[in-house]
Amino acid sequence: MALGQTLALPKAILLCTPRNPLFLSSSLNPNPPIRLFSSPSQTTKNTRRFSAVKCALTYNNNDNGQEERVTVPQYPRPTEIPWQKEICNTVHLIGYVTTVVQIRYLPDGRAVSVCRISVSKSSLETSSIILSFWNELAHAAFQHLEKGTQIYVCGRLIADTVETEDGTEQTYYKVNVKQLNFIERAWDLNSGTPGKNLSSASREELWQAFFANPADWWDNRKDKTDAQRHPRYPDFKHKHTGEALWVEGRFNPPWVKSQLEILDARREAFGFQDQTGGMNVNFGAGNDYSAL
Repeated sequence: MALGQTLALPKAILLCTPRNPLFLSSSLNPNPPIRLFSSPSQTTKNTRRFSAVKCALTYNNNDNGQEERVTVPQYPRPTEIPWQKEICNTVHLIGYVTTVVQIRYLPDGRAVSVCRISVSKSSLETSSIILSFWNELAHAAFQHLEKGTQIYVCGRLIADTVETEDGTEQTYYKVNVKQLNFIERAWDLNSGTPGKNLSSASREELWQAFFANPADWWDNRKDKTDAQRHPRYPDFKHKHTGEALWVEGRFNPPWVKSQLEILDARREAFGFQDQTGGMNVNFGAGNDYSAL
């Protein structure tokens, strides 16, 4: 009876290979021991396969109300590391600078500079995040960062809650930057035909930079319509880098035209007064940098 129950175990249980193969007691059968597994080679193969993962048995009720034995893989527990302030809430971000870097000096002599970057949440959404740089990094950011530059930063994420004029609280997120790098361009900005040889991925990044800060780009569409520009002249051209974009570009993302319609509608609604798409950085209330 016991032998029949043992051999009737579900196949899933037999996949959990024990350290030593099971043998039946010789008192139950005078014949040579019967190995539960079909062949030694199969046993070796299964042992090698499941050596990194242990198995445990649990019981579940099936549709008939009967208990079934089910194997559950047991994965190793993640190891522990000591708490370190340097890596607490560390984030890595890549985005485009959307504001002019501002610098100030605290009474204790420390320098701090601040700007904002636009980080892509998706192909259609971006988030604006404040960056703060300290001391030597503050001077480097102030001297080298420009609006529209794509950068990589690593630092500690900090949440700031301030009270607005109407008495409500608003939370801002900023990053105390510890590492700053520029993102290498995949094309030559000084080429004679900027933007024409961009891949679809690079083109998408350039359009994201445009929508993050459209005020840094010349809009030549009206001049082309009025025949003041050659028909093949770029529809948009960056004021500082010379990068160019065409509305009918070959590698444009599919969302470009719909986003341009939204941008043009907003410009018309605001009387074409505010196209920056960014926010001014305020060193006043809500920015207690001495506590960082």
